[in-house]
Amino acid sequence: MKHSPLLSLLLLPVLASAITLTEVVQKTIEAHPQIQIKKEVLNSEKELLTAVEAGYLPSIDLAYMVGPEATKTIANQRDQETLIHQEASITLTEHVFSGLSTVNGVKQQKALILSASDNVQESANSLALETVNAYIDLLKKKELLDISKENVAVHKKYLDQIGQKVEAGVGNRSDYKQTLSRYENARSVKELTEQNYINSISSFKRIYFGDETPADLEKPTVGSEISATMDEQVAIALQNNPTIHISQDDIMVAQAALKRSDAAFYPSADIRLQAYWNKNVDGFSIHGDHPDYDDEANGYNALLILKYNIFNGMADLAQKQANQYRLLKQHSTLADAKSYITAYTQIAYQTFESTKKQLEYVEKNIKASAETLTDYQKEHELGRRSIIDLLNIELEYNTARNSKVTAEYDHILSYYQILSYSGKLLEQMNVVVKQ
Repeated sequence: MKHSPLLSLLLLPVLASAITLTEVVQKTIEAHPQIQIKKEVLNSEKELLTAVEAGYLPSIDLAYMVGPEATKTIANQRDQETLIHQEASITLTEHVFSGLSTVNGVKQQKALILSASDNVQESANSLALETVNAYIDLLKKKELLDISKENVAVHKKYLDQIGQKVEAGVGNRSDYKQTLSRYENARSVKELTEQNYINSISSFKRIYFGDETPADLEKPTVGSEISATMDEQVAIALQNNPTIHISQDDIMVAQAALKRSDAAFYPSADIRLQAYWNKNVDGFSIHGDHPDYDDEANGYNALLILKYNIFNGMADLAQKQANQYRLLKQHSTLADAKSYITAYTQIAYQTFESTKKQLEYVEKNIKASAETLTDYQKEHELGRRSIIDLLNIELEYNTARNSKVTAEYDHILSYYQILSYSGKLLEQMNVVVKQ
């Protein structure tokens, strides 16, 4: 039978040591571009804080202008004078009051930094859960494939046995045809599980960039960090989930932006200190016939400048109303996030509890099926059971094994989902996210 080159490569013996789920998650977070993007956003917001805080500091401007200027003034008796006009100045401006724009701008930017930081954690948490999902799904598909291979081998053994009996004239041809049908069905199931396994490998490799193969992955276990009741677990999730933290941060951003928009309705006050030097600014030179005039002037001033905009086309009012709507939007986003986290925490918790009970029943089912299979095999040797009877109990046994694999990995996955929704996944796995 032909196999996929990818599957054949992955089934080769490997010398690499086993790798744990924690190590896979840590490596994924360190290398994945999604996390790097969030970190760059955080670094950008940190730099912008310095730009906003500049409003507390004075600004210093140096200015120099030079160029030809032709003038006719009273000073030069209306005779056109063409001179090189020069102006130089140094100006220091300190904002005394700007309607608390800088204060609220700093609050807004600090909230943006907090939001960006929580965004890094939220992305790492989501990527960790996605990695866990792919990791667990890969192991589950591998075990299901192993069971399907064993099932094909068992059907082939029984098919050969009944074929020999038919050739010897002591077996029923109808039993052979039914066994052949079941054998072909087993092969079909194996092909499907093999394709599902190959797909799960591709999904895992899309997230994890390491060289390890499925054979290197250690099977994860379930810890004991789950609350006794679902309501307690939901309360923890609503308090610690990073998505909710981001929504809360964004509310603070919107509140600060709303307060900052009030600055436009207040007057502003600046202190300006200036020293200047001018030459030929009147189009008149001492080299002419007017000794009473000097072509240079210099000086300094210290001014308190008050400004109050009384109308600018309703733009300030529109900006404030827009910020009010943004604040309402963030409150709605928070409510939606809480609803989402509550629902999915409940689903994960219910799955965790139900699969735990299911595994107890499946274990008993497997034990009973295995014992029955052993009895059927002995009875078959004594001629009391047909191969069809054996195939029936084999089907029941394999169904129970498949149910166990599915329930077991669903149980493990729901455990990590609960940790993720509760904001505890990275902490419990000892995964470090550097910012």
